[in-house]
Amino acid sequence: MGSEDPAKKYFHPSITDRERAIFEAGIALGALYHQFVGLPIANREDVLKAVKEAIEKTMSLQPFREKVEVRLDVSSIKGGGGGPYDYSSLKGDAIDARVVVRYGSARVRARVRFVEELGFNLMYVEDVEDLESEQD
Repeated sequence: MGSEDPAKKYFHPSITDRERAIFEAGIALGALYHQFVGLPIANREDVLKAVKEAIEKTMSLQPFREKVEVRLDVSSIKGGGGGPYDYSSLKGDAIDARVVVRYGSARVRARVRFVEELGFNLMYVEDVEDLESEQD
């Protein structure tokens, strides 16, 4: 896949497929987090399902994404009972998302979620696979 990438020539030649896959996973998580935090949302099943699906589908459109999975923690989301101001905004700590990126001979699983012990919405790499043996 790396040789089919028209943008590859813009990256330093020493960048490996593994490094590029990790880079792409970071881009995906950053885009997901910063595009959807602040989205108006109500604690209603139909709204939550639509938001989850929209995040997964739009983030899957980015290059080299194999899979995007999103869970929304609704405990801090109010709204859905009625009234014109009965909604909340999606907060970063409500998002638990995983993205799988495949670039060339590497697959990366990365995640963004609120880590209680850090008090922070952390983006991190969960796993990196070398797929070289699959290419034979």
